[in-house]
Amino acid sequence: MGTVKRKMERYSIAALENTMNVLEEKIPTVFDQTPQHLRASFDNALLNLAVNRIIAMEGEQVTSGILWRLADVIASGVKPTFDEPVELTGYDA
Repeated sequence: MGTVKRKMERYSIAALENTMNVLEEKIPTVFDQTPQHLRASFDNALLNLAVNRIIAMEGEQVTSGILWRLADVIASGVKPTFDEPVELTGYDA
């Protein structure tokens, strides 16, 4: 059973990395297509959309836990990368 779990974790991490790559490629294009007078709000709007999507998928309690973990990670100076994304939802996180 442990082998299956490790394979699932590797797949999950690979899927996360691939998704991050897709978004990383598309976000600059969307930003460039955003009217100039709205660009100052772009990052805040993106964050709000992301949080609302997480709430819709996970609910308020899980989302608040994810955001607390994210705040802790940011405060500690850890920066997620494509190769080493930060686990925000695991019990050991």
